[in-house]
Amino acid sequence: MPPIRIGFIGLSSSQSWSVWAHLPYLKASPKYEIVALCNSSLESAHAAIKAHGLPSSTKAYGTPEDLAADPDIDLVVCSVRVDKHHPTLLPSLKAGKDVFCEWPLAKNAAEAEEMLKLAKEKGVKTVVGLQAHVSPALQKIKAVIDSGKIGKVLSSTFHGTPLVFGATVAENALYQNDRSIGGNLLSIYGIHSLESIQFVLGPLTSYTPLLNISYPSTRITTATGEPTSKTSPRTSHDQVLIHGTLASGAVLSYHLRGGPAFSNTAGHIWRIYGTEGEIQMTGPESYLQIAEDNVKIEVFEHKSGVTETVEVDKDAFSEMMIYGRNVARLYEAIADGKGVEGGVLGWEEAVQRHKFVDDVYKKAGVN
Repeated sequence: MPPIRIGFIGLSSSQSWSVWAHLPYLKASPKYEIVALCNSSLESAHAAIKAHGLPSSTKAYGTPEDLAADPDIDLVVCSVRVDKHHPTLLPSLKAGKDVFCEWPLAKNAAEAEEMLKLAKEKGVKTVVGLQAHVSPALQKIKAVIDSGKIGKVLSSTFHGTPLVFGATVAENALYQNDRSIGGNLLSIYGIHSLESIQFVLGPLTSYTPLLNISYPSTRITTATGEPTSKTSPRTSHDQVLIHGTLASGAVLSYHLRGGPAFSNTAGHIWRIYGTEGEIQMTGPESYLQIAEDNVKIEVFEHKSGVTETVEVDKDAFSEMMIYGRNVARLYEAIADGKGVEGGVLGWEEAVQRHKFVDDVYKKAGVN
């Protein structure tokens, strides 16, 4: 089969998520071909083509409308700031292009629902960048539970920090301080980790949230962490707590907070307690959807008193940079025509997650 031709929106010439997570696989895979880039200007698009050694035939565009009009594009990939997803992707949707958009799909549920409605009207295929379902580490934990090794799951506790959202904020991440923009601790880091937990343990059926802003004023640093004399108000929450019940009847205690990890050690501790044993996963950040050889998975058996370290299965993508591995697996599943059962979540699922975010705010009394 011919490769899927990609028009990429937001592939910068410098280091970024799109460069770390998407580009390595797309440049190497025979299943895809980047045929066009769209950045904030033609000059920026040309610079990215040159910086990443893309073929001279790669087309450069400076507007989403120009990219949408290209008949040689099969799939549009969007990796720009969350509040720009809606206006950036509307032209491609109207042109009938299939779209892979990073999570969050939009800055709020209303925009996400509008995008989904248009996608349905145009009959296009959609994917959202939630990676948990293709993660070998999460699949391994799920397999241990399904094997009966820890018995019936009774409860689970999660405590994590993405190491940001503390007393300082980098100038290139200032937008995350503003809740109205839609990219923050709850909507990005919270949904990714909760998606991972629910993939393994099943859906959360009832819950009570608590949100807090511990640092209403933050000190601004440079992108490399150097202090400045500037400050920024924070209207997004840097503490997210959820207590609830899963469909299985097990209870969940979840706490995601900003700031550094304890003694610069584990950024997350996730435990799953069963009648016969317990699973613990620890890692450097809260990014459960990027868990692999950067985490430690242990299984403690009550009866024998033995604790076993579980190794995550390796595949063709296990040697890639850690951020790109599950994105690569997601692209593979897309190319193979897999849907939700194969780990590929579409915009229907994305809208459900956006509504969950809104429900958390509502239950927490946040207007």
